[in-house]
Amino acid sequence: MLFAAVLHLLWLWLIASGGGDLAAQDAWAEFVGRHPDSAYNLAWYGGMHPVSYSVISPYLMAVFGVRPMLILSGVLSAGLLALILVRARAVRRPMAPALCGAVAFACNAASGRVTFAMGTCFALAAVAVVWACPDRWRHLRKTRGAAAALMSALATAGSPVSGLFLMVVGAALALSHRRPAAAAIGVPPPLVVGMSALLFPFTGQMPMPWWSAAFPLVSSLSVRFLAPPNWRVVRRGAEVYTAGILATWVFPSQVGANVERLGLMFGVVALVALLPMVTHRSRRWVALVMALVVVGGWQLFKPTWDVVNTTPAAAWAHDLAPLVHQLKQVDADRGRVEVVPVSSHREASAFTPHVNLARGWNRQADTERNPIFYESDDLDSDRYHEWLRRWAVRYVVLSSDEPDIAAEGEARLVRSEPSYLRKVWSDENWELYRVTDPLPLAAPPASDSRSESGGVTVEVRTPGQVLVRVPWSPWLGLVNENGRRVKPPEHLSGNRNGCLRPAEPMSSEPTTVVPDPADAEGGEEGEEPVKDEWTVLDAPRAGTYRLAAPYRLPRGTPCPDGTED
Repeated sequence: MLFAAVLHLLWLWLIASGGGDLAAQDAWAEFVGRHPDSAYNLAWYGGMHPVSYSVISPYLMAVFGVRPMLILSGVLSAGLLALILVRARAVRRPMAPALCGAVAFACNAASGRVTFAMGTCFALAAVAVVWACPDRWRHLRKTRGAAAALMSALATAGSPVSGLFLMVVGAALALSHRRPAAAAIGVPPPLVVGMSALLFPFTGQMPMPWWSAAFPLVSSLSVRFLAPPNWRVVRRGAEVYTAGILATWVFPSQVGANVERLGLMFGVVALVALLPMVTHRSRRWVALVMALVVVGGWQLFKPTWDVVNTTPAAAWAHDLAPLVHQLKQVDADRGRVEVVPVSSHREASAFTPHVNLARGWNRQADTERNPIFYESDDLDSDRYHEWLRRWAVRYVVLSSDEPDIAAEGEARLVRSEPSYLRKVWSDENWELYRVTDPLPLAAPPASDSRSESGGVTVEVRTPGQVLVRVPWSPWLGLVNENGRRVKPPEHLSGNRNGCLRPAEPMSSEPTTVVPDPADAEGGEEGEEPVKDEWTVLDAPRAGTYRLAAPYRLPRGTPCPDGTED
């Protein structure tokens, strides 16, 4: 633990920058700190549920701090891993793999994965209850099972990816005929994920390049074929993990490239633990050393690449104030601001205290709601114009920093200054453009609207149905000026204070561009444009309506059945 603590403090002192995944963690912690009772964050992608990201991590980070939680999780994980290795009779020399584990947790810190670090800490606690329980507690089977199940549930609540990896452990235990332990570890994760998905819907796909499958496969297959037969659970786990990697590669899902993390964290640990058990200079020894070189090199290269490519430019720390001042002078809060994503993704946390962004830093949500940025390197100007209008974007910000891989075409297009973008301000670090013909966040009969991360205020001049360009969530409701939930009407005739309902899904494809018939003929069967499901405010009278998403049951302020568009 001391070695892990030193490594994490060195990370904090020398590397931690606020870019990469840390930007996402900072943004979630900041939102929860400002709106602890809100179930819907409007600052990213029109709206996202904090629970769809992690059930407990944003709240722990908001209370204790992002970086302290990362350090604490990494150090405790190193201690738990060392305990498991020491208690495992099959591991002859636990010191070396334990030190490798401390390095792995520090590498995870370098990549900025706080949520995953917290989930991994609870996951290791669950495994420790099964494998490293003191002898005097071994007869307490039900208590140990309950403790393992609780830690497994907390691991999944901290990070769904950690819960997925616990399912690998649970499957390995089941295949090794240890069914009670398998149930305690493997059953809670799908229950937690299923419950959160039911209450807080989220869809999207995580891209998975070939190397995110290749290196984990080297790790899992090496452990499977080099581990001795008495490492039964480890061998079964490697088989399950291999199948999971291949399934994730073949079938697109929210997991995607995240599947590599189990191999990143524990591949070297397992291989180093095998070294004393292999005859020196034998064929197995040569294969083991080669696997260690590949997997260890990958473990060190990945965080190094993350640090090099996600460290934000100095302007994000020192020269942001002039741009924020300009945004406050204009009507940016009447819609959204598109900050062209940079490679560090620092924009995802730097701007959310001030404006709502059209995008953010969640690759699954970005591919789901904004596929035009992933279809080709050259972004079509007309489609981009329609995309800006679709998301009620009023201003576009272009940084001098390196753009994200999914924003290179957008950066080139904005820099070319198309007719629908008018530059209103710039300095050596930033360019601010106004969209000349934005769509309003709230359509007529609304006369005005103002938004911030916790809600939207809509001014309605005459009674009617108002289309609000906020993605529908069952948690959305109406609140009064004190933030208290407005009771939904029981009948249409009793709608005196307003209610909300989802709009009919509408195509997100451009409405002003005539498609090329040749393109239609050559397209894949079954391809459909993304459908937007916005929110409709049924306003029974003129006045001010406040949309928010407090944690209340029953959820929201739904309109009674029978309304029509």
